[in-house]
Amino acid sequence: MPLVEIWTQAIAASAALLLIRRLCLMRRLPLPPVRLPLLAVLVWAGMQSLPLPPLSSSYRLWYAISDDLLLACGAMRLLIWALLELPGGLGWWSPPPKLLVQLLTLGSWGFTTVLVVRQSTHFDLVGLVTTSAVLTAVIGLAAQEPLKDLFSGLELQLDDDFVIGDWLEVPGGLRGIVTSITWRDTTLRTVDDYLLVVPNSKITAEIHTNRSRFGSSCDRFTIGLDYDYPPARALALLEQVVRQHPKVLTDPTPRVRIKAFDESAITYELQAWQRQPGDRAMLDLRSDLLEQIWYALKREGQTIPYPVRELSRRQSAIPADLAQLPSSETCCQALASHGVFAELTPPQLRQLVAGSQLLRYGPGEAVVVEGSEGESLYHLLRGRVEVIKQIEDNRSISVRQLQPGDVFGEMTLFLDAPRSATVRTLEECLLLRVGRPVVRELLQESPALLECIATLVGTRQAELDNLGKQHREDQANVLIETMKNLFLAVRGG
Repeated sequence: MPLVEIWTQAIAASAALLLIRRLCLMRRLPLPPVRLPLLAVLVWAGMQSLPLPPLSSSYRLWYAISDDLLLACGAMRLLIWALLELPGGLGWWSPPPKLLVQLLTLGSWGFTTVLVVRQSTHFDLVGLVTTSAVLTAVIGLAAQEPLKDLFSGLELQLDDDFVIGDWLEVPGGLRGIVTSITWRDTTLRTVDDYLLVVPNSKITAEIHTNRSRFGSSCDRFTIGLDYDYPPARALALLEQVVRQHPKVLTDPTPRVRIKAFDESAITYELQAWQRQPGDRAMLDLRSDLLEQIWYALKREGQTIPYPVRELSRRQSAIPADLAQLPSSETCCQALASHGVFAELTPPQLRQLVAGSQLLRYGPGEAVVVEGSEGESLYHLLRGRVEVIKQIEDNRSISVRQLQPGDVFGEMTLFLDAPRSATVRTLEECLLLRVGRPVVRELLQESPALLECIATLVGTRQAELDNLGKQHREDQANVLIETMKNLFLAVRGG
């Protein structure tokens, strides 16, 4: 064959391979194998264009066989890609496991080698292996364990019981995130960043648990609360804390149950699901929930009991920074700085503070939830909170951040309107909660304050809504009537 024709065919074949690879890369399809086919084409062109060295007939034969084997193996690898991997990438069927592709490649290369050698030399390699009983026994004994792992790995990849990224628990209490599945073993990444290597035969021979197979991971843990704390209130408090955490899924629904009446506490079991798998994510979420439960219990005046019998009164060791609560005078000054309560006299402010509550919230807790009912406003004394508003498609956006001195919830307090936004703490916060009962008591003793407060509330709402003067006056009249019905109904009765 002329030299120009040889290299023209070689360059055309190489260009076609590279073009196919480029097209597959652009369409995000499985890439064709190009290294072995390109090497085979270049070796063939070189052997066809260069003069053979002076060799004997036997060496010349094996020289030609090597060229034929390289071309045949490259062609078989391309054929497997075209018939198996490419249709899987096009969606005709599920993408084949890598181990299956590797086994088919090795098997096709072995079959090709037998055919090429037999046709070129009339030498039967299969007959040599099968007729040698000793060789067959040696190979069988040596390959017994590797073959078990090989077929186990193939079974795991074909059954799709777990894939890379799943959270797997294997016999012996060992578990981790699957990082790779090879022909011999499966590797897991543990919570301590260790690499755990498990033979495939061990996984298929014993029971294993896929903890994230259905797209979520479950964590179940217990906490003990005091016998004096009513179980109904305890269950409601724990459910509220768990449901408000942003990492806890709403489907499946988190659950809280009474597990047992133990020696020093009632034990409650909490069960929550999260999207991210793995021990690390589970421990992080559990830590957040336990922290927020502590703050929620503290606001309720409850503590987590010690699992011992106390023979003397225990002194609570409260950190100094937590024990330093603002004085009544400081709270009065904080309320007076807000426009709604600016007209109150010092005795009225002290009465309002005496009937209010100081509450401490931990980071990430929801103080109020959008759309929920309420009868109080909150004055932020320490910390920062974030105002979050729901928009379409169940998405939420951060509207603003509130600093110490800001007030939220006044519309719910005075107008009995549902919460217009969710307020979530960004750090540990101290808030003064002013409830409707103490405001009702104050207004019933001094009815003249009602019109003044209604005017201030109407002005604030009108400023938020950008209303004109006439609209403000009309709105103030409506607010006065609403607040009379809300706060003075008992007095009128």
